[in-house]
Amino acid sequence: MKKLPPAFTLLELLVVIAIIGILASVALPAINTALKKGQILQTVSNYHQLYTVTESASLDNQADETTNAGFPADVGGTAATWQAALISNNYLSESTFSNFFNVQGLTNSTAVYIVSYKSSNTDVFLSTMNFSNNTYITNVSPYKAVGAALVTAGGSALLILGSNYNTNTFQFSTN
Repeated sequence: MKKLPPAFTLLELLVVIAIIGILASVALPAINTALKKGQILQTVSNYHQLYTVTESASLDNQADETTNAGFPADVGGTAATWQAALISNNYLSESTFSNFFNVQGLTNSTAVYIVSYKSSNTDVFLSTMNFSNNTYITNVSPYKAVGAALVTAGGSALLILGSNYNTNTFQFSTN
């Protein structure tokens, strides 16, 4: 009779599968958190790009003594006039603006606050819709209570995760 080569028993295979399952269940939340942080960081970057373009338009128009483009309060006082001014004056194309403005492809995911080039550096210029008046709005996309992104009128771009923010830091005006 031939001797069979050594093999794994069913019990050994089940133990290995159980260990892999436990490791996966431990790693999955960490992976999801890292993914969400990456998405919020991309939003912060996009908002800062919008700030940079807006600041450039504002400086150009201050030099020309016009109000053709710049911060929302300087070009008519609404988010729509701010957007139209940046696009019509060729600071951004409409598709580029949309890519920067719409978080994860969601419309109505960004709040625009009516600030001017004279606003305080702590006045919020752009934020995700789930963060307003220094508080999370837990059932609102894009990030619910996980985190938020915002840019101030002074150009500070901030990634907010959990409760790592000081409620006295930001000033939210009309949006």
